[in-house]
Amino acid sequence: MTRIPSSASASSTRSVGSGRTIARLAAAATIGALTLLLAGCGQWSWNPVKWFQRPALAGPLLVEVLSIESQSGSPTGERFEQSWDGARLVIDVHSPSGIGKAILRPRDRGWPLRLTFRMHVSALEGFEARAAQNMRISLGSDPLTEPASIDLPYGVVAKDSEQLEVQWVDHYR
Repeated sequence: MTRIPSSASASSTRSVGSGRTIARLAAAATIGALTLLLAGCGQWSWNPVKWFQRPALAGPLLVEVLSIESQSGSPTGERFEQSWDGARLVIDVHSPSGIGKAILRPRDRGWPLRLTFRMHVSALEGFEARAAQNMRISLGSDPLTEPASIDLPYGVVAKDSEQLEVQWVDHYR
């Protein structure tokens, strides 16, 4: 049986004790540093749910498939925006005066397969489209709570139609 001198056992105890003290101090310093770091990040937007969400698009991608020429008497503020909704070309017609007329002509690729007019007017009394066939609709005099969507039936515009003439009148002229 070997005996460890009392001075040797005291030094080994001190080294084990000092190692624990250093570990405790390091843990306390790490926790303190993380606390300060997180306190400083309080003003940052930290939401992991948003990391995997796609940003919302601002609106439909505008295109120029058709050439649109306003024939209105007062075209001030009148504008036409074209966008695709699947295989359908949607034309948003913004008409502050409520009365208007436009001539549409195909550009490079011809007429789209499906065509929709989204009328941004207060109330749509009449809408007329003339090309290979004529079409006229009326939505009455009730105010619109959202834009009126008008799908042109197949055959109103033929492949060989040179132009499409549209005309609209809102109820409050």
